[in-house]
Amino acid sequence: MTTQLHTDRLQAQKVKFALLIIAPAFLLASVILYYPIVSSMIMAFKKVYFGMGKYKWIGLTNFKTVLLNGAFLKSFIWTLVFSVVSVLLLFIVGMYFALLLNRKMIGRNIIRGLLLIPWAIPWFVSAFLWLWLLNVQYGLINYILIILKIIDEPVHWTGGSLVAKVSVTVAYIWRVFPFNMIVYLAGFQTIDPYLFEAAEMDGAGKIKQFLYVTFPGIRNIIVFTALLNFIWAFQEFITIWLMTRGGPADATNTLMTQVYSLSFMQRNFGEAAAIGVLWILFLGIFAVCYLRMLLKEE
Repeated sequence: MTTQLHTDRLQAQKVKFALLIIAPAFLLASVILYYPIVSSMIMAFKKVYFGMGKYKWIGLTNFKTVLLNGAFLKSFIWTLVFSVVSVLLLFIVGMYFALLLNRKMIGRNIIRGLLLIPWAIPWFVSAFLWLWLLNVQYGLINYILIILKIIDEPVHWTGGSLVAKVSVTVAYIWRVFPFNMIVYLAGFQTIDPYLFEAAEMDGAGKIKQFLYVTFPGIRNIIVFTALLNFIWAFQEFITIWLMTRGGPADATNTLMTQVYSLSFMQRNFGEAAAIGVLWILFLGIFAVCYLRMLLKEE
């Protein structure tokens, strides 16, 4: 009995110590994260009179206005397309460079370091770099394409609907793919090399080794990375806003840029908060369904 009481006291002390340790982090997160989220959710049900400090409860009116607005549907579809395409391209590009740099070659570590530069530089620097590369007058991309006789005259890469979408997608992929590359490279190290030797002895080529050894070996890593890539792409803002401002004609307007435009340019905080709530609900439902599907497969 005495031993049990002593054990319970030690356990209670450990719990109190753990709570004491996490309390500062929880308080900080409450101030800079939880409070803004909760207040934004509440704001979605109110009419905000900017500059007057007044609020009026209007229920679901903001949600109704947003859902009936064609601009919201257009931005949602483009955000979804941008996210799905980004996930697929990030997997392909990240896996390609990971497989390439997993081989023994001269200067492999130097090449790895160089390929990490896009991930290391700030987001706004990456966006301005691509704006310079794609500039219609003195951009390096147009200059190279004209020299190679692929195009006859400079292309306004952010001036048309389709080319603007391609431009922001390429800029985003270039910025994020090093993360996938490094994660996949780390995953390769967890695969037993004897599996490749056994597959090679059985006559399996490089493609079959990838399909039946490499891919299953890092499947969980790929799944987790894909989920992160989708969430990041779904809330991407800096690259798109700095390169196109959501244009031309709202062609590259995502949910994030629409929220920013509604709140900080049009001062329509109620509808902006409503989009934010719908945004959180969609990502939450997607993440739960995605993980449940994977657990069911397991």
